[in-house]
Amino acid sequence: TMLPVLTFLIGQSLFLLSSAYFTPDFTHWLDVHNGKSARQWLERGDLHNNGSFGGRYSSNEKIHRNAVVFVHGVSWTAGSMMKGMTDYYKTRGYTNAELYGTTYDNPSNDPGRWMKYTMKCEHVKRIRSLISAVHDYTKRRVDVVAFSLGVPISRKAILGGKCVDSGFQLGKRFTSKIGTFVGVAGPNKGVAPVVGGTPFALCALSPFLPVCNPVDGLFSGMCPTKSKFLNDINRHKRYEGRRIFTIGSKKDEVVGHKICGEVTTRIAGQNGEKISASRKHDNSFFHSADTQIAMLAGQSF
Repeated sequence: TMLPVLTFLIGQSLFLLSSAYFTPDFTHWLDVHNGKSARQWLERGDLHNNGSFGGRYSSNEKIHRNAVVFVHGVSWTAGSMMKGMTDYYKTRGYTNAELYGTTYDNPSNDPGRWMKYTMKCEHVKRIRSLISAVHDYTKRRVDVVAFSLGVPISRKAILGGKCVDSGFQLGKRFTSKIGTFVGVAGPNKGVAPVVGGTPFALCALSPFLPVCNPVDGLFSGMCPTKSKFLNDINRHKRYEGRRIFTIGSKKDEVVGHKICGEVTTRIAGQNGEKISASRKHDNSFFHSADTQIAMLAGQSF
């Protein structure tokens, strides 16, 4: 029947109308602690309802679990894919004060925009800044749920150290600030999209694409050579949080499954993973909500 489809479309319309800015309480806290310009940089008001979300509705609101910082993937914003997922998290007991996100780029309604994304220092700094702010605002560890390109960007945000593109010094590791890290469909070892059942080493053949560049891109496929960024985040182990989990698919048409013999969604030292036999890239995120929540709660999945 059409009912599930109609319900989904109505839900999507309602969630796009809902506010995706930070709450007044979190806005005030950021203005006091970080300054107004830093808050505006995080909030992404230029993207209107799609820029960001999160915060208490009142200053005395209790926070009962680690807040989750969601980190979107290529061509998405915080207010689209991630804000939609928070609606489901709320049905499982989470509150607005426990769910946060910002946007690290601008999809600008350009179908070819994905090719122009990189993991530049500015993106890493924005995610790192939000993690730090939410940690201090909630006064407890932060959980991170990242998707696609958001996974390596988040890992660098937590790792700290020097940015490979600019040399900017981010600072110390944030490991002690993180509870659980969940990486969904992340190109941690590079990309090899599965096309017609066969992996395709996209970046080895297209290193001129910004997203594939050998510095802050996903260059991979000319085994064992990888981009400086990927080498940097994979040089260290178990820094992403107290517990580390990943979700992937053997039929991922965007990041793929294996590259140079390694499962790209896997993170060294992880506590566990869930690999689908058939899910497409975006569905690895949309259809794994219960798995994500179980991972965050320390339950079996």
